[in-house]
Amino acid sequence: GREGASRSRGLWSLSLSARMLLSACSRLSPFVRGLSSRSGLPYRIRVPLSKLQEKKAHHPKGEVRLPALGDGEQLESMGSAPDYVRLALTSRVYDMVSESPLQYAPGLSHRLSAHVHIKREDLLPAFSYKVRGAFNVLDSIRREGASSVVTYSVGGQGLAVATAAAALGMKATVVLPERTPRQRRSQIERAGATVVIHGSGLEDAKREAQRLARESEGENIFVHLHDDVRVIAGNATVGLEIVRQHSAVLDEGVSKLKKRKVADGVKPEAQRGAAQALASQTIDAIFICTGGGSLIAGVAAAVKQLMPNCKVIGVEQEDHNLLERSLLSGHRPKLAEPSHFVDGAAVQQLGSEVFRLCDDLVDDVVTVSTDEICAAVRDCFEDTRAMLEPAG
Repeated sequence: GREGASRSRGLWSLSLSARMLLSACSRLSPFVRGLSSRSGLPYRIRVPLSKLQEKKAHHPKGEVRLPALGDGEQLESMGSAPDYVRLALTSRVYDMVSESPLQYAPGLSHRLSAHVHIKREDLLPAFSYKVRGAFNVLDSIRREGASSVVTYSVGGQGLAVATAAAALGMKATVVLPERTPRQRRSQIERAGATVVIHGSGLEDAKREAQRLARESEGENIFVHLHDDVRVIAGNATVGLEIVRQHSAVLDEGVSKLKKRKVADGVKPEAQRGAAQALASQTIDAIFICTGGGSLIAGVAAAVKQLMPNCKVIGVEQEDHNLLERSLLSGHRPKLAEPSHFVDGAAVQQLGSEVFRLCDDLVDDVVTVSTDEICAAVRDCFEDTRAMLEPAG
């Protein structure tokens, strides 16, 4: 069977909701046969799904070794580049969060004739995966002796920082652009952070946050929540969980097959063969909504070490396809700010480390329209009874 994981922000966060995923899959004809893109032409992917080259150390087919949490120091480093699996395993993310469920999506699975699961990051504190990276960064800063941070956001990242800071007993200042909804401002303030309103867009808010950090003479540490190794490592725990939870689902299925009484006319060896076939399954593809790219970078860095043949595919708004343009051009273009409709993904330029990881590990990017995003909110609600924000 096919195994997919999506990203839901609230949303999930890992989340790819229903129609978004359906739309994405429909353009990947090798993955979902019989469907085509809106143009009627096959979607051209950077790495053909059927010929994907392993991009990390080889693992024998069907073998996935995932160390237990806390065993990260036993892993070998990857040279000069950060070893994100080791960093994720040795992080203290789980001091604050528990593993989010990998929930089966029956409606979407039926429509695609596939086994589709949604990673329910909306069930975490701050309703998003973003709290993982925020906690990992702030915990590191606190252990270095600092007690106050400043960051910028259009809402989601700011709430994650405020929530993590409160859990660690730290002070947080969040700079928001003027267009930030009042409800989001109130959420951040209730979480315990100081809110500063400045500028018309995210870049204005970023510059103001940097100014506040400089003028504090070291009292306020500026936190960049898109291109920090510690943020990416925190997000890599999402990928580790997907692999671990998928393996647990397979183990349960194999156990049930072995315990089932042999039906009339079915030979025992056929039943054993079915159990072996199930046990050898891996995840075919993980679809991840992208904005600043730290989530897809972290998930790809973890999953590609453990399941190198698993496809990691980004999904983004078609009129703000930052990741797609970056990967196709080979550099980091700076785009105009997107529409406010998907302001949770309102990043204008990828960070250098995010770009390095995505260029090396992400197999493809598909884009979706505003109509498809709206349909995704509805379709995901039907499978999960969770209401997503457009960026999720």
